[in-house]
Amino acid sequence: MYSSSFRLTNRDIDLAFEAGHLFLVCQPKLCLATGESLGAEAYIRWDHPDYGMLPPGLFLSFFERRERSGDLTRFVARAAADAISSWQKVGQNWPLSINLGAADLADMGLPGALDEIMGERSLDPALLTLEVPEGAFARHGETAQQTLAAFRRLGFRTALDGGGAVIVPDDLITLEHFDEVKIGGTAIIQFARRLKNTGLGFVGRRVALAASRGLGATAVGVEDETTLAALPGLGFTAAQGAHIARPASPAELYGWSAPHLVPAPEPEADSGELMLLENPLPETSADEEAQETPLELTDPIVELAWEEAEAFIPREEVRGVAWRIDRVCLFPDRHLVALIRRKRVLPHMKKEAAQKRTRQKSIAKAAAVVKKAVPEAKPVRHTPPRRMPKRTPAGLVTRPSLVQFALGF
Repeated sequence: MYSSSFRLTNRDIDLAFEAGHLFLVCQPKLCLATGESLGAEAYIRWDHPDYGMLPPGLFLSFFERRERSGDLTRFVARAAADAISSWQKVGQNWPLSINLGAADLADMGLPGALDEIMGERSLDPALLTLEVPEGAFARHGETAQQTLAAFRRLGFRTALDGGGAVIVPDDLITLEHFDEVKIGGTAIIQFARRLKNTGLGFVGRRVALAASRGLGATAVGVEDETTLAALPGLGFTAAQGAHIARPASPAELYGWSAPHLVPAPEPEADSGELMLLENPLPETSADEEAQETPLELTDPIVELAWEEAEAFIPREEVRGVAWRIDRVCLFPDRHLVALIRRKRVLPHMKKEAAQKRTRQKSIAKAAAVVKKAVPEAKPVRHTPPRRMPKRTPAGLVTRPSLVQFALGF
């Protein structure tokens, strides 16, 4: 996290647009069948002059809170169109995908704006893929579907982004609405691998449904060879992640070629099906279980009981996530789950609390003695002073008091 607290204002947003503090990095995507590059996905970065490089998880919700997410999406689209144009000048006809927020699916003016951006550069709209979060349909319903239909009419490619945990009507997962589904995270993919052929995995159900209707399936967040080798057997057709290539500037990807990483697919079960969701889980021997590569956790694990921590929402400048858990991108293939501040009780704080309790007991005893000695008088009504609500200090808490829970998907 960051070593000091900070706050963001509307002026920071204006300065970021004007001074060029926002920029894109792109991560290539690999075809699992041929090993060829299928283009890239763009991620936004903010190089703040005071706070340094900010991950999207710390500012995307702030843009939405200030109703500036539409400005950010249009900026990303322009930068993506410029990247596509620069690649075409060196003979690299790569498509590029950008991420839309749930609020963008409620912006009926966005399809026309993106079409104008591509038209100004004489680019085919099909070169820009718009990744739609699965939660947008739960938040905006019919409006989201109308905006999606407008994108499709203008020729943009679209992808359904999410792991399948959010229910999306099956009639939307068709070629009429999407060209592919994207599912992120090594942890999710490994979990889907373990649940293969059981019918219990939402990842498997979504990939199987996409394959049956002619949609592609891209795995996002491939970080090791074991995960990459398992993807064809799970029904994925493409992959991206740190094991293939880390995000880089568009200029650094001039002439980039896919590394020879695509291994032979894992042998299929005797059923002959790509994924059979109705079959029972096959029994494995002790030797087979021993060969499975366990997931390794490199970061220390901090266990806290709920009573030992308190939710921290730092005013309106930065939206903390606690009771209502939203998924927002921290870095490529990372999702911020919650910001929680640990209760800190220092030695001097314990001493002060004990002294306060002692004083309160003494005052109570003295009041009891006085009450016995003095006859009870008629009570006088006093208007209690107006109590101002306590306000949490603005900005994020510092490193020692912050516990950040982030899932690797």
